[in-house]
Amino acid sequence: MDPQGSTVQRFPLVARFRPACLPLSKRVRALVDLADTAVTETDQGVASSVYNQAALIASDLGLPDLAREMCHEHAAAYLHACPLSAMSAIRCLEPVVNLARLQIRGGYADVGRQRLLDLYAAVEAGRPARFEGVAVPADLTAADKDRREVVAWLWRVLLADGTRTLTTEGRWTEALAHIEAHRGVGKRMLDGRQVAVLASLAEGDTAHASALLVDTMPGETWEQTVTACLTVLSRRAAGQPADAQLADLATTYLDRQAEPGMTVFDIRLGLTVLDAVGPADLPAARRIVEDLHRRATEAEDGYAARESLANRLFIELATDRHEQDCRALVRACALGAAALPDHMQGALSTALRDADCVIRESLALSTPERPRQMRSRDGGYNARRGGRALC
Repeated sequence: MDPQGSTVQRFPLVARFRPACLPLSKRVRALVDLADTAVTETDQGVASSVYNQAALIASDLGLPDLAREMCHEHAAAYLHACPLSAMSAIRCLEPVVNLARLQIRGGYADVGRQRLLDLYAAVEAGRPARFEGVAVPADLTAADKDRREVVAWLWRVLLADGTRTLTTEGRWTEALAHIEAHRGVGKRMLDGRQVAVLASLAEGDTAHASALLVDTMPGETWEQTVTACLTVLSRRAAGQPADAQLADLATTYLDRQAEPGMTVFDIRLGLTVLDAVGPADLPAARRIVEDLHRRATEAEDGYAARESLANRLFIELATDRHEQDCRALVRACALGAAALPDHMQGALSTALRDADCVIRESLALSTPERPRQMRSRDGGYNARRGGRALC
C-alpha cells in the first residue's frame, strides 16, 4: 500500500457535518440571513456561526489575511468578558482553532498542529497562552467544570484536526502515535481505529490490520461501509482476493441516502469506493461516477465538485457534461478566486458587525455588573435602553 496515495489520504473518513460550499452569491446571501436570525433571536451561537462561516468563505476564496482578521475580531468579542461559561468559552476558542486551521491550509501543517497541542495544554492546565496576538487568559472559564467541558471539546478537535495534518502527508505511524497519546483508539471505526488499520498496512503488517478490522464494533451504517473499504485495501495488500467484498461495497454505497451537511463525506467515501472498484468492474464504476456527479450538483457543493475533479478515475469515466457541470460549479463557488466583489464584502462586513453586537450583548446580559453596550451599525457603541436591542 502506498501510504501517500490519493486513496488512503482521504482517511480518516468520518461522517461529520460540513456546510455545503454553495455558489458564492448564495453563500453570502445565506450568511446575511443568518446574521439577521442572530439579531432577531439574540442568539450568541448563531452569531458565532456567522463569524466562523465568514472566515471560511474568505479562506475558500484564497484570502487568508481577511480570514485571520475575522478570527481576531471574533475572539475579541468574547475575550473581554472572561471568565466565561463553558459554551461561551468554546465559542471564544473556535476562532483560535480556526487560526491554526489557516496555518494547516496554508501548507504549515506541523505549525498548525503544534498550536492546537499548545492550546489544549494551556487550557487543560489553566494557564495563559498567546496565539498570533490573541491572548487566552488563565481565567478563561468561570468554574473548573466549565474548563473540563472546554478541554473535552479541544480533545475532539485535536484528535480530528491534528490527525489529519499527519495522514494527508502519509505519516501514518506518527498519526497513530498522536492518537494513542490522547487515548483516541476505540473499538468503533472512527478516526483512531482507521488510522491504526492504515498504520499497520503502511508498515506491511497485514495480519494486525486484519485483526483490527475483524475486532471492530459495527457502529452506524457508514462505519460499516468504511470498514468494508479498509477490508478491501487490507486484502489487496495481503495478496488476497477481494471480489466478493467489492460487489457488496458498490451496492452499499449507491444505496446510501443523501443527508444535509454530509455531501463532502459522501463524495470522499464514493471516490474511495470508486478507487477500490476501479476498472475491474466498469459498469459499477460508471454508476458510482453518475452518483458522485448527482450528489455534488444537487447539493450545489463546490467542495464536492472539486474533490471529484481531482480524481483520475472520475475524469476518465465521467461524460463531458459531468465534467463541465462540476467545473462550472467550482467556478460559481469562486474557490481560490483570490477576490471578493465589493458589494459582497460590504454585506459580509455588515453581517459581522451585527454578529459582534449580538455576542457582546449576550455576554453583558449574563453578567449584570458589567455596563451594557451595543455596537451600532457604524461601528460605534450605544448604550442599551431596554427591550431587545436593534443591532
